[in-house]
Amino acid sequence: MEPTSPVNPSDVLAHLPAAFEAARKSGDLVFYDSTVRTVPGEFPFEIRTSPALGEKQAAAAASKEAEGPEGPEVKRKRVDVPERPSPFRPPYVPTLYVGSVAGVDGEVNMSVLLNKYSLVPQHFLLCPVEEEPQSVPPTPGQLAQTFAFLVAASRERRDLVAFYNGGPGGGASQRWRHVQFIDARPPVDTWVRGMTFDLPDYPVIHPTLPYLHIVSPLPPAHNFPSPMSADDLVQLADRLAPILMRSLDVVFDALRRAGGDRSQGWNLIMTLDHLHLIPRSSAAFATEGLTLDINSLGYAGMLLVKSDAEGAALDSAAEKEGGLVNILARCAIPREFGEQAMTAHATLHGGAGALFDGLEEGAGTRVAKPRM
Repeated sequence: MEPTSPVNPSDVLAHLPAAFEAARKSGDLVFYDSTVRTVPGEFPFEIRTSPALGEKQAAAAASKEAEGPEGPEVKRKRVDVPERPSPFRPPYVPTLYVGSVAGVDGEVNMSVLLNKYSLVPQHFLLCPVEEEPQSVPPTPGQLAQTFAFLVAASRERRDLVAFYNGGPGGGASQRWRHVQFIDARPPVDTWVRGMTFDLPDYPVIHPTLPYLHIVSPLPPAHNFPSPMSADDLVQLADRLAPILMRSLDVVFDALRRAGGDRSQGWNLIMTLDHLHLIPRSSAAFATEGLTLDINSLGYAGMLLVKSDAEGAALDSAAEKEGGLVNILARCAIPREFGEQAMTAHATLHGGAGALFDGLEEGAGTRVAKPRM
């Protein structure tokens, strides 16, 4: 299946339910049953438990262990075995290919693929038809089409959240660039309700989370048509690119101040109203009886465990750590490094950091204060 005849996000979303059911019935898509429970509090969370996923991963690990250790002779015999092709490289599995959308301002087209292993119905991916690295941020055009999907979903009264795992340290399992989408109203939406944004399009730091969590307000969705024309998408890309770059400037400076670098990874979450960016110090939280992989959805307030025992271990760890947000903090970086970066940029650049030289100058960035 080749990515031809681009359509608009509304058409893709309309075709998504039937495509998901067809792929599931064909066996090309594996859907794992799960249950979700809510952990209330100042920062509510959703904990999803999927024993079927855990059993699948355990079986795969047992199979690998049964192969036994490989000596030099075995390894030499496998040198000429061709590398497994990426699922994101055309031609695609026909039942997993939903359609394509046009590249923006000269960029390559992007394909919409169903996630082969799904915990949430209609989980889909937006990826370029040519290989690009997942360790770098989305391009302006990819960011614009991502927002276009969120706008299209909102016109159907459908909640959609987009997320991007920046490199292995951010939870990326594939090297080919891809934005992911699921139907959800993530708990992080409630985490930012008390925040104020004095300057449009400029990032602030969440004032009470125990780790650096940068939030930028996005342009009002009702200001954009759906579907969007090519010109609309170019204008949207020009609007969104500085928003992301300002946030990334703070993230990379904060990582440097914390003694790390951008290779540690970061998470990007986009809702209809906000863009969230979180730099990482570790891809997983580990404690006795539990190793919890955390990607962007974790920082959206949605955590995954693979058994009731893991769920109990997570509850115990949260109690010891003083809450689930402190587990997230163990895999992120302290908020103070972001505050230092914000202050330095506001002082030296009038609010514009090195990564957005040549873009519009701003009036400053600051730590958000909660609304009283």
